[in-house]
Amino acid sequence: MNGSNIVADTSLLVNFFNGVEPALKVLSNSKIWVSVITEMELLSYPPLSKKDATLLRSFLDECIITELTKPIRDITVHVRKNHKLKLPDAIIAATAIHLEFPVVTMDSDFNKIKELNAIILESGN
Repeated sequence: MNGSNIVADTSLLVNFFNGVEPALKVLSNSKIWVSVITEMELLSYPPLSKKDATLLRSFLDECIITELTKPIRDITVHVRKNHKLKLPDAIIAATAIHLEFPVVTMDSDFNKIKELNAIILESGN
């Protein structure tokens, strides 16, 4: 993880762990920043086995986890009000906007946000 800085959203990481090629490729050459909301979404997935949770925690330990700072919270409110996103997506978008890094995702909802540099990957299916 020593390439360009990216904010990885939850959909990207889920696809990464499911072996989806575009997700594997982009994450192999990036310095990965993860919003605390993505960390919580991934670790709270009900069917996550103990083995998978351990693997996931190990992966997240190699990422930079961003907390909900006041600037991120303020941007989140603006993004949510103006783009009608779900709160987790608004937090992830605000994190990327604040850090001035692209968010890499497999969720086209991020296209709604003009002030966000969103890289939308296709699953290849």
